[in-house]
Amino acid sequence: MRGSNHWGIRALEFVEAVEFAQTSSEALRLFSQAVGQAGFRAYVMCGLPDAQTTFSNRMIADGWPRGWSELYLKENLAKHDPVERHCLRTVEPFDWCDAPFANDDKPAKDVMERACDFGMVKGFCVPIHYGDGSGAAVSFAGERPDLDRGTRPALHLMALYTHHRVRSLLRPPLLPENRVLTVREREVLLWAKAGKTDWEIGMILNISERTAHAHMQSAARKLNAVNRTSTIVNALRAGEITL
Repeated sequence: MRGSNHWGIRALEFVEAVEFAQTSSEALRLFSQAVGQAGFRAYVMCGLPDAQTTFSNRMIADGWPRGWSELYLKENLAKHDPVERHCLRTVEPFDWCDAPFANDDKPAKDVMERACDFGMVKGFCVPIHYGDGSGAAVSFAGERPDLDRGTRPALHLMALYTHHRVRSLLRPPLLPENRVLTVREREVLLWAKAGKTDWEIGMILNISERTAHAHMQSAARKLNAVNRTSTIVNALRAGEITL
């Protein structure tokens, strides 16, 4: 078992690496390697459950053991999966064993027991909820994964960044005529995302600090954002800028 400091450093290194991934498969490979160091051998990334969409259509990335995906889809196990259901009830990451189900809910119990047959004895799930009502989940498991207090925050961070990077890479590029931000506003946001202040952005782009701030405020209004951070997040979600 490794200390929390190790996993904190490992998570930051991972975030830096995954931001430069050029394909979704590269981002997922980095993710699989990173969580593999904590003993996780399987993962899945999917949209949150809803009544209209089948699990197969919600699946974004399949890193499950051979045979489990086919069984899960064929027998529609998502319908009874307590981990799936719990993703709709919480915004916090959770251990699989903390996903509640009634003692007499035999189908839910069967899902968890059958997962064990495929080496998924313990798991960790990260629900992701967006302001527009959409969302996703990243769930990973292994036989004896490291789930101590120091590991969980790192796993949470890595799952969030992986999902966002994969989502960005799979999204069709925003056509120029569909963009709402100007070229200069996008430049300002890209530098703001890199942690630069308005003064620093002004120096980089050869504009005044006041002008840089005005571009930031204009972008915030167009993206219905309330502060600097939400402006950057909304721009990323809209495809106006990329990681």
